[in-house]
Amino acid sequence: MNGRILLLVLSLLVAGPVMAQPSLPDESKYANSLIGLTILGSPALGMSSVSDYTNGVTLNHNTLQINVSLGLTWSIQVRALDDLRYQSYSIPASSIAVQATGLGSRPEIFLRTTNQTVASGLATSLLSAILPLRYRAIGGSTFLQPAGSYTTTLLFSFSAQ
Repeated sequence: MNGRILLLVLSLLVAGPVMAQPSLPDESKYANSLIGLTILGSPALGMSSVSDYTNGVTLNHNTLQINVSLGLTWSIQVRALDDLRYQSYSIPASSIAVQATGLGSRPEIFLRTTNQTVASGLATSLLSAILPLRYRAIGGSTFLQPAGSYTTTLLFSFSAQ
């Protein structure tokens, strides 16, 4: 491992409409009820030492901004489209954990190719906030791969009721 650097880049996409109205009995009463999700950037986890490969690395990243109207119950889901890949090599997506850190305590989840809720809540006031996410590469033998930029695409989706 001497001198090898493993760079993990997670590209991000958004699923769903930029604005969504809830389906409520009297929709005219709730015409301004909206939710919005904006991608602020793509996180990159870098490994450059024996300790990084063994113990893993963590990155806190301001990945998302959310906007939710008063009274809506909202949730944000994430999934990886595939494992992390570089040329013909791969690292399982489940070797990367994600945790929302900005809106209360949320459990850490390990990436899968199916949707998992990374954050949720009830907007008790107009909510416009940056949602920082903590990304953690767990380290260990799955990361003993040839040096390169291993990437996957994360698909974020959201809903509000």
